[in-house]
Amino acid sequence: MVKIGLEVHAYLNTHTKLFCSCSTIGITEAVENSRVCPTCLGLPGSKPVLNSSAINVGLKIALSLQCKLPKEMFFSRKTYFYPDMSKNYQITQYEIPIASKGKMESADESGKPFSVSITRLNLEEDPAKIEHVGGSITEAKYTLLDYNRSGLPLCEIVTDPVFKTPRQARLFLQNLEAVLRYIGALHPLFSLKADANISVTGGERVEVKNVTGYREVERALQFEIVRQNNLVRRGEKVERETRLWDAQAKVTRTMRKKETEEDYGYIFDPDLPRFSISKESMKIISKTLPELPREKIARFIKSGVPREIAKSIAGDLQLALFFEKLKSKSAPRWMLLLKKTLNYNDILVSEIKLSPEQFEKLIVAVEKGELSERAGELILREAILKPEKLTKLIEDNRTLSEKELKKIISEVIKKEKSAAKILRKGNRKALEFLVGKVMKASDRKAEPKNVKKMLRKL
Repeated sequence: MVKIGLEVHAYLNTHTKLFCSCSTIGITEAVENSRVCPTCLGLPGSKPVLNSSAINVGLKIALSLQCKLPKEMFFSRKTYFYPDMSKNYQITQYEIPIASKGKMESADESGKPFSVSITRLNLEEDPAKIEHVGGSITEAKYTLLDYNRSGLPLCEIVTDPVFKTPRQARLFLQNLEAVLRYIGALHPLFSLKADANISVTGGERVEVKNVTGYREVERALQFEIVRQNNLVRRGEKVERETRLWDAQAKVTRTMRKKETEEDYGYIFDPDLPRFSISKESMKIISKTLPELPREKIARFIKSGVPREIAKSIAGDLQLALFFEKLKSKSAPRWMLLLKKTLNYNDILVSEIKLSPEQFEKLIVAVEKGELSERAGELILREAILKPEKLTKLIEDNRTLSEKELKKIISEVIKKEKSAAKILRKGNRKALEFLVGKVMKASDRKAEPKNVKKMLRKL
């Protein structure tokens, strides 16, 4: 039996850090150690001041995940000695987090929905970025530190150990990121990071630390299941520890023996007061929540969009907004082709210049029979990168008239006499062969279903 729980870290979409006024805008491109101040460097005498925007964003996440909120909350100091936190403690929440006992709908491998219970949500500051030069932490010649990231507001979302397979964990992360993007909670410059806790029957719980990317989380968990099961089968002990995922070697490696919560020596941070959220404030925040993915999916399905297509479209907010500007009946199916083309080119829908109106023009041309399905797909591949060529591409690839098509088919039948003879006897393979020849002769401008119909007739 496998048990998996996730600790997901989301960078909050605020303009400044959690406890100081250092800007977070464009921070990933900033010169190293240029977005720092005495507070986020932990210098003696500096005092943290809580960013109210981070609290509001955290509460939006809590409401979206149907969490319970405490009457009051406070921050604590989590003590550990490591260079990424220069003051030797991290300001976080432990005793009373910003929210707890929530839930979110996800799905298993078969698409069957199941509810993921959320243990807690807590806010904390991010540590500095560490770069070990010349090898791993144990082999590096020296270590570089960039404190630009130190103090960025993080929301840690902790689940119960409800996942039974790595794929379930991956699907949950995808759904969670969709929710956070919808409500504008996730900083646009960052993706989710996850710590995965995993255990198998007969072994201790192991934490795989700081894995970025859905696929990498799934791969790390798959490796751990095999590693831990092999240890148990050999009669060896699966020890409680923290491991790192090596994405290049596709293995996990020991980082340190797992600490207990007592090792961190949590104490109330005396520099920050306790605070509470009024019911009036919660009402104001709840009114700012947009339509969530699950609600959008339900609306799409009600309007006639197939369930799987609705889920695929609604999983990306920008894709969903693009789709909502389309009116054609076949738009849902064409959105799957658009998504496939975007993935192939490794670009987002927000990065393309092809407008919904232009995309609609292409769909309508296919619906009217002015373009073949195949021609429409090929045009989309080019128009997604060069939308200014769309009109000309449609004109150059218009389907043949009945007279033009009849002429081409007649010539193919004369040339492929043996295949035509076999077709007259009812051989389906001969039909597909001749359709292919006609499509090639027509430079793909013919519609296959029209070709088949006329071939049978002639």
